[in-house]
Amino acid sequence: MSIPLYGLNKTGGSLDSVAKSTGYKDISVVTAGDASHTLSADDAGVVFISAALASGAVIKLPTATADTIGLRYRILFGGTMAAAAKISLPNAGGAVFVGVVTQERCGNGAGIAEHATAVRMTTIVTTAALAEKTMELDENDVTFGGAIGTDLTFEYASEDVVIVSGKTYVNVASSVIDGLQATTFTGTGY
Repeated sequence: MSIPLYGLNKTGGSLDSVAKSTGYKDISVVTAGDASHTLSADDAGVVFISAALASGAVIKLPTATADTIGLRYRILFGGTMAAAAKISLPNAGGAVFVGVVTQERCGNGAGIAEHATAVRMTTIVTTAALAEKTMELDENDVTFGGAIGTDLTFEYASEDVVIVSGKTYVNVASSVIDGLQATTFTGTGY
């Protein structure tokens, strides 16, 4: 039996303001090209994208504030994309993406010898100095990734930094992948 520690949350209710990342959201509706899916702090946790995202779809992350520090979104792709989509921070506010993402070729499921001789995996690094607010995705484009199985985590480390990590898959069998920081991440948010 543990001993209760009385009074620890009396002053200022600081324990009540701890960011929680225990939710689950299923994005199961296809959006129009200019539409988006806006995530709130209550959506922090696992976000499963089972919809076939339309070309131009945007997953909008919330503004980084003192109250969002500690929030974590694990975004899992279980649906195919029509074409390009993105995950973005708002232009307002100073938060930028910082982190490392691994991009890997996953094949097209047609029984073709998958990891042939071409480059099949690479890493993409973005830093605070680069001031990036959007991660571009396209499952069939060797520059981006975002195929089924893509697993990305976005963690609010401060009011200025959202850590991005994880793996993006590209739905090609033998083409060389060429994910680069300059094309995968851009400085314009939503």
